[in-house]
Amino acid sequence: MKRAEVLVALGLLVVALVVLSQAIHLGPGWGEDGPRAGFFPFWLAVVLGVSSLWVLVQALRAPGGAGARPFFPVGGRRLVLTVFLPMAGAIALLEVVGFYIASLIYLVIYIRLTGRQGWPLTLAVGVLFPLITFFIFERWFLILLPKGLFGERLLPF
Repeated sequence: MKRAEVLVALGLLVVALVVLSQAIHLGPGWGEDGPRAGFFPFWLAVVLGVSSLWVLVQALRAPGGAGARPFFPVGGRRLVLTVFLPMAGAIALLEVVGFYIASLIYLVIYIRLTGRQGWPLTLAVGVLFPLITFFIFERWFLILLPKGLFGERLLPF
């Protein structure tokens, strides 16, 4: 367990440093019309870096050895795969059907798989989330989210 925590903390620390350097390159400050392009990535990288250092220090200070508990408890791999596989599928679908349809498919599968909820709630969340996201981003903020190769033809809006 200790080795996994150290490796993950170091990996996230590297990611934080890369994002931090790019954010500094973009300009992390505040401009005349609001935050510059690197403002939010800069602070996210700072939070990620501090959190990674905290986890690293805690992992190095924790006693380890032969009696340490395993990284994955019994049945833990199945739980991780239950989260990972639908997300990997949604990411693969993103380029083909776009964000809205991929999120609908992901939510329906994930809610049914992990939450074991009934179909009315599953379909309500699966349909309402992409709709609300569409109105918030594309109508209010005028930020276009990916439609994919076929998403534009499949969307009714």
